Amino acid sequence: MNHIRFISVFLLAMTFALPTAVAQEDAQKDSAEKQQAEETKPKGRLALRGEKRRKRIMEEYEATGKVKHCVPMRSLRQSIILDDSTIFFESIGRKGYMNKLPRECRGLMREERYAYSNSFGSLCRAEIITILDSFGRSWGSCSLGDFEEYQKKPKAESSE
Repeated sequence: MNHIRFISVFLLAMTFALPTAVAQEDAQKDSAEKQQAEETKPKGRLALRGEKRRKRIMEEYEATGKVKHCVPMRSLRQSIILDDSTIFFESIGRKGYMNKLPRECRGLMREERYAYSNSFGSLCRAEIITILDSFGRSWGSCSLGDFEEYQKKPKAESSE
């Protein structure tokens, strides 16, 4: 009798487990197909704009290998949004800083506007930036990463 009860419970468990396993397998296949479609999909206008900006920066600058946690705000001239997780800060003189955000900041590339509140005179890792739309409305917040230092290439080398 216990043997029959065990078989009944086993069959009942398999009835519920099998569809779940099949559903998980189907979801994994769907996810892989979506990822493959994303990789082969033509790049959008924002991605192309970011690639052009990145190419220009890489033609003008080279990484020094130095990483800073903070940079003085008074030395920063402008920021260039490369994608939803990368900002390049041009600095006075021959330096620049690449900031790779720890997480993707949705809307950063599309809106190209952000704000931050700072009373220390330096822009630092973990500083919170708020994405703004063209009307100044907040679209979310993200934190900055470390600042990788870049140096402008000598004139002869950068014009190749």
